[in-house]
Formats: sequence, structure tokens, C-alpha cells
Amino acid sequence: MRNTLTTAAILLLALVSFNVSSQESESSDEITPSAQPIEEISVIGQRTLSRLHLRITEKEDEIYAFFNANNSSDRMDIICTRRRPTGTNILLRECEPRFIKNLRVEKTRDQRLGIGVGFTQGDLVGLSAQDFENLQNEMLSLMSTNPEFSDALAELVDLSENYEAQREALFGDEQ
Repeated sequence: MRNTLTTAAILLLALVSFNVSSQESESSDEITPSAQPIEEISVIGQRTLSRLHLRITEKEDEIYAFFNANNSSDRMDIICTRRRPTGTNILLRECEPRFIKNLRVEKTRDQRLGIGVGFTQGDLVGLSAQDFENLQNEMLSLMSTNPEFSDALAELVDLSENYEAQREALFGDEQ
């Protein structure tokens, strides 16, 4: 049965292509536009949450690579790492400026030597307020001078909003 269907499909395809090629050779001198507009079908696929998350990560990597290559100081570079928080096997991706990483290393070393006291991420951000302002100014400067960078940031925002909307539709208020 399958051979019959396959043979019939091949014959039909050959017949259609023969008719099209013979019509083209007969009317090659005159080309008349069709009176009816050509129908257009748009297919919009919905991306899965995991695919959207992957696309967001790819776009972030693209943005950070551009920023790192074009900023004024290596201190401003955005570094992404993967780590497993204590008590879990789940890898988390963390991206932060190099100046925060350096400050964390310094504060951890001081704490181990007994010089400093415990600190939180909020403490590090507070101590780096001026660096964060400089980082923001660098990004704004790159956005104003490079339309590609600005477009990539806008695309990242769109992807993130799409991800959050789909996540909300699937899981509701669960976070």
C-alpha cells in the first residue's frame, strides 16, 4: 500500500512540474501578473521555557562579550561563572562585574585572617557604589554610540518579558 502511495505521489509531482515547465516555455515572451494577490501564511511558533532560557543566556553572553571588548577598563568586565550552592546539585549561572569579584576575594581573605567581619552581597554592592555608577555610565555610553548594542539589549528585554509571561501562564504565582 505504501509503495502505491509513494508512486502516486511521485507521478503527481512529476505531472505538476511538467505542466509548470510547459506553461513557462509557452508564455516566456509575456509575463502577466496574477489578478489575485498571493496568499501569505505566517506561522508563529511558541518557544518552550527551556529554549527561551537558553536564548536569553546566549543573548547575555553576546552582550557581555561586546561590552567587555569595548569598555574602558578590565575592572568593568562582566564575568559569568557557574557554581553549585552548598547543599544542592543544581548549577547556577552568576554574572557580575570583575570589581565585585575582586572585592569578594579581598573581603573573604580579610575574614579568614580575622581582620574583617562577615559580609553579604548587599555589603559588597554598597562598598562598590561608585564602581557601579561608572559601570552604568559605560553601558549608557556604549548604547548611545552603538546601535547594535542597544538593539541587543532591547532584544534581551523582549526575550526576558516573553519568558516571564510564559512562566506566569504555566505556573501562576509560583516562584
